[in-house]
Amino acid sequence: MDYRIDKTEKMTIVGLKRKYATGQKAKEHIYKFWLDFDAQQYKTTLTLLNNNYFAGILGVCMPQNNGEMHYLIGVTTDDENNNFDAIVLQAGRYLVFEAKGPVPESIHNAMQHINKTLLPSLDYKLREAPFFEYYRDGNTAEDSYITELWLPIE
Repeated sequence: MDYRIDKTEKMTIVGLKRKYATGQKAKEHIYKFWLDFDAQQYKTTLTLLNNNYFAGILGVCMPQNNGEMHYLIGVTTDDENNNFDAIVLQAGRYLVFEAKGPVPESIHNAMQHINKTLLPSLDYKLREAPFFEYYRDGNTAEDSYITELWLPIE
């Protein structure tokens, strides 16, 4: 699996956030969160707030010290005066991987491969910061769809 190293500036992300008791619970329920997000048509509203630092939608995973996993579906923005949850990601370096294929299977498979095979063999140390999925426009059910997985490194 190919990867690249990329950098981001400090950015504010606004959207909807849910909290899960564990990372495993998050993995089991995030897909339903996306279905709820789509059913309520939040993408349309959030797109109006997007500053296009990332032109699509982000799925931000925020591991907590107590074992919980918080997950936010949102967009980068300059407008913090809205009714959505907001988080700030500090500037930093990331390993960026591509998960090709239908969501969520492609992401689950890619993350398993990254965690079990790639990260142990790469000479990079993950830093304590949220990691995120980057969803560009397109049909997430297509075999050719690509989701970018951004993992923070020191």
